[in-house]
Amino acid sequence: MTISVEKMKRKYLRVMVALAGFYSPAAASDVQPALYGFGDTTRISREIDVSHTTREFPALVAYRNTSLQKAPAPVLGEVSEKELGRAKVTRCWLNLDEMWDYRTREFDFNFRIGVDKYKTITEKHRETWDWEIESPVKYYQYLRAFSKHSDELMLTIRRYERDVMDGRLPVSMDDWKMIFKAGLKHYKMLYPNIRYVEVGNESELKMFMWASMEEYYQFYKLGSEAVREVNEELKLEGRQRILVGGPVSTSNFIRLMDRFFELYKLDDSPGKQLDFVSWHEYDQPATNTALRERQVRDLLAKHGLNDHLPLFVSEHDPYHYSEDKPEYHHQNAAGLVKTLYFSSLHSPNMMIMPWVLYHNGKLQTRFMWFEGPDRPDTRYDEMRMLPSGFSMKLLSRFKGREIRVENSLSANDLVIAARHEGRITIESVNYGIKKPVKLLLHQVGKILETEEVKITRYVIDTRNNNSLTDKKQTMKLNSSPSVSVSVAGGLPVELEYEALEKNGIVFWEIEKIKK
Repeated sequence: MTISVEKMKRKYLRVMVALAGFYSPAAASDVQPALYGFGDTTRISREIDVSHTTREFPALVAYRNTSLQKAPAPVLGEVSEKELGRAKVTRCWLNLDEMWDYRTREFDFNFRIGVDKYKTITEKHRETWDWEIESPVKYYQYLRAFSKHSDELMLTIRRYERDVMDGRLPVSMDDWKMIFKAGLKHYKMLYPNIRYVEVGNESELKMFMWASMEEYYQFYKLGSEAVREVNEELKLEGRQRILVGGPVSTSNFIRLMDRFFELYKLDDSPGKQLDFVSWHEYDQPATNTALRERQVRDLLAKHGLNDHLPLFVSEHDPYHYSEDKPEYHHQNAAGLVKTLYFSSLHSPNMMIMPWVLYHNGKLQTRFMWFEGPDRPDTRYDEMRMLPSGFSMKLLSRFKGREIRVENSLSANDLVIAARHEGRITIESVNYGIKKPVKLLLHQVGKILETEEVKITRYVIDTRNNNSLTDKKQTMKLNSSPSVSVSVAGGLPVELEYEALEKNGIVFWEIEKIKK
């Protein structure tokens, strides 16, 4: 039952959370019931009954990405699990020309990552070698770290494709399939939780395969055959069976996906296999990404394919700039909350893997979650969390039942809430001009079965938890001092923040205090 603000003011003293910026004092008569309505553009305001829930809160941060352009320290696997929770799927990479040298035709399955053996060979397609940084990390260390700290791995296998097509090196299509299969089989035997395999990466781009969809499909076909043969030879069944997918496109991905499905439909090979669909979304409006599942499933149905396949956005950044500015980090930190949350509502069977846990900060893809040394022996306390990482750390704290809150995909703010085991978590994100946040929570005492709660507040903005300017900040989120508040007799809890910056995030944790 919703209790009006006026009635609560008459019957009880208002509950104010004044300490450490929770509330800017004002007379009770200054607060009108309309203040808590949805759609106010001058402030972020909601009136929330915490007894009304909608669904189990989804694990929005459970799908993660790595890079080999600058190999992460193995400790990042441990850091990722401890700070963000255990990953359901972590995406890793296998570069075929690092594992197999066409000149010797020999495999080095535990290669040192990023050693440019082909720098002086003009006949070889450079792909992304000019961006890759030589690392002391070995490939087994890399895969082992993320295999250990993830339920499953996605392996993106690429390189040598353009060399095969150019014909300037003695590498054939048969060689490519052989290399692909041998590597996959070897690593699957070592790391059994390799579950998903992407064939190639952004094949339409010059820095990768630089191929038409027709050319890409020939490699996809070989890769899917290799996956099927590895499954058969290792007698893999159930959750151990390897799944294969594509087309892993990024530019004009809907058009390329449409053509990929058409080519797959026309392929009469008995061993063809398509177990999931994957693509990349950068610089897309949140509305587009959030509604993408229906669009892709309609494409599958159009070509008579299984429209219930798993869907992966295997790389995603809301904003993907070519230069680095602090505000871009905060823009992505806030933007990720919006796309992950609304996609979970409107495209619930589409898994999003944001880009990226760790990368070379000198490149375009610099808005990563962590930074630190990339030595094999890098310690946990040497790693630092960046704004997107802090944002995802807070988002990972939402568990249990989602509390119903009015939101709109087109609005310039977002408020989400959940309750779990004597705790309520609530977060406001501001996408517009600086504005105050005012939230009124009803039924807190009843739901938490207590007469007193402890409230802790966290803020991520240019002044708070900003590791870009505070080099002493590592993994710990700084909070304002906790306050104890009475909720006896049905008193509501009012949460206020005086002025939340654009792309700022304010998060409250309300915990039961036992008497």
